[in-house]
Amino acid sequence: MGTIEVVRAEADEQAARYLRAAGNVGLAIGLLAGGEEVALGYGETDKGSGRVPDGRTVFEIGSITKVFTALLLADAAGSGEVRLDRPVGELLPAGVRMPAYRGEPITLAHLAEHTSALPRLPGNLGATIKDAKNPYRDYGVEDLHAYLNAARVGFPPGSGASYSNLGAGLLGHVLALRAGEPYEDLLAARVLRPLGLADTAIALSADQEARMAPGHDAKGEPTSRWDLPTFAGAGALRSTVAEMLTFLRANLDPAATPLEPALRECQAPRPVAWRRRIGVGWPHALGLAAASLLVQWSVPVPPGSATFLAAALLPALAALAWKGFWSGAWAAAATWAGCMALWGSQFGWLPAGTTLFVVVGLAGLLSGYIPPTGRVRLGWQEATVGAGATALWHNGGTGGYRSFIGFIPGSRVGVAVLSNSANDVDAIGLALLGRLAAAAGDGPKP
Repeated sequence: MGTIEVVRAEADEQAARYLRAAGNVGLAIGLLAGGEEVALGYGETDKGSGRVPDGRTVFEIGSITKVFTALLLADAAGSGEVRLDRPVGELLPAGVRMPAYRGEPITLAHLAEHTSALPRLPGNLGATIKDAKNPYRDYGVEDLHAYLNAARVGFPPGSGASYSNLGAGLLGHVLALRAGEPYEDLLAARVLRPLGLADTAIALSADQEARMAPGHDAKGEPTSRWDLPTFAGAGALRSTVAEMLTFLRANLDPAATPLEPALRECQAPRPVAWRRRIGVGWPHALGLAAASLLVQWSVPVPPGSATFLAAALLPALAALAWKGFWSGAWAAAATWAGCMALWGSQFGWLPAGTTLFVVVGLAGLLSGYIPPTGRVRLGWQEATVGAGATALWHNGGTGGYRSFIGFIPGSRVGVAVLSNSANDVDAIGLALLGRLAAAAGDGPKP
């Protein structure tokens, strides 16, 4: 029995569980193991249609587009057209200012790695939304440039990973400006056609439109597609499970493709200098802590009371919101030490210290900063699956679709999962990837 047949029963079970949940409509799963591959379809392309998705059904793949944008960057860098460490501002039109941290520029690599310190979304996006079901449609290039002119970053670029749709969209935008052609045309010429991906596109042909599965929101109601004219590089592509398997095969065997150097560049781990963030915001943190302690000392604040806890927590919360995780940690430590000095160990340690460090720790976990990310890739995310194997993966989500692709470098296995429902499929993809690795005998990879 082949590797895929061993895993197919689990794919059937995972799909059945997903489709039993309210709101989920259809699912296509692609499994790749060595020379074997299969595309499996479940549910319906639309409620009541009776049509089961298959390998050629077209879905929005959302943020998986970011992997292709990073590959476009790596290819351009490999040909000498740009450098990975080139400042983004050098590719923007005259009159558009790229934010920097104390003179340190954000580079093209920072955008692809999600280490730019740019926020997830531009602050002026909300003002441009005319249709909540298609939120990026009316965000124009002029809006992006206006945001950049006013933007600030609070951390050294390259010092921490923080996922940014803004950064990926900006990367696609500046690469298109550099080449002097639209992002979709540039991507097709440099990445899609060389890899044999004829069914991956933004604008669809009549045949692809006929194969497009309508999207459904989290409750299973029909919803509109997303258009991302300015942020195309962040999530505008549509594709099929068959094409995603072709793309995964290229990543598993780069030497068999014309984009070998670029594929390998995207898979290579890149260090994150997270220790450079430790000193960010400490003066602000100490000032907030001092203000809290002054209030506690000068105004009757019963130690151990709710008012006392509020006064002790406020500096850490304000520093977290203002300057980030490390500033919050500095504020918590300073406030704790001050409470110990003012009130002694009984009140300083139990209500103040424990609560402060629980709050800061939870904030770090929720923000993804704990543990600090030690390495990143161009485009890809990293996860451990199965018995310790390192997988490279990315997911995607738009108003009516969810997607996942992943593979284990140095192995023979990959998984693609596409859904026309707005409920996550990551757990399915990661579980099947680990199961495939175990069935194929591919052990942990560095």
